[in-house]
Amino acid sequence: MENILFKKSYLLSNFKEIKYNDLWNKKGIFTTIRVIGRPYRLYLFDQHLKNLNYSLNKFGINASLSKRRICKIINNLFTKKITYDHLFRIAINSNILSVSLRTRPKPQKKFFASIILYQRPDYKYKNLNYRKILNYISTINTASKEILLVKKNYLLEGCTTNLLFIKKNKIYIPKEGYYPGITLKFFLKKIKNFVVRKNIHINQLKDFEEIILLGTGKGVISLNEIKDLNWKRKRNIYYKKLLNLYNKSL
Repeated sequence: MENILFKKSYLLSNFKEIKYNDLWNKKGIFTTIRVIGRPYRLYLFDQHLKNLNYSLNKFGINASLSKRRICKIINNLFTKKITYDHLFRIAINSNILSVSLRTRPKPQKKFFASIILYQRPDYKYKNLNYRKILNYISTINTASKEILLVKKNYLLEGCTTNLLFIKKNKIYIPKEGYYPGITLKFFLKKIKNFVVRKNIHINQLKDFEEIILLGTGKGVISLNEIKDLNWKRKRNIYYKKLLNLYNKSL
């Protein structure tokens, strides 16, 4: 069970603290950042913040957040007494900034997935229109399972992850229809010469040897099985390579 270490909300006009509002299902943008170490470090912080401000602009929200401002807020919230492996959420709309910190569920060795027919609204941006996703997530143990989103029989992404499909020493990712997360972008810079962009139909899944999940909360995960589609992992060679690359970057 996740543990909330803090949750705070502030007016953007003067950064005065107000009653906490998670801002879910409001018009706004959010990002979740992995916090590691002692003293704390925000993993891929600059990339998250850049993407947050880009999304605010593209989403038509007249707001932005500087690194200096967010650091000033959180320096009073984090402590030197904890060795962190937590998830820090920033949510922002045109009036309010909300931040929270929760424990990171440690992914289990055996990891499974099921599918639903759904595509997130305005998927190009990490927006707060998340009601259905939150409802889906609430039904599973996120330390051992992910729900994969499917549209017209094509696999798009997980509720909280991006997907890599491995076949004959090639790495495939969907061409479109999903949000490209910060962890995926990190890996694409490292493995771009090995990546093929192709929409993956559920009937083609049997040809793939590995399916790898990438996300801030889950890191790098190798799927064991998707029972809905009668798919089972055949090997985990690329998973080990990517996990090693990820762990070295932490």
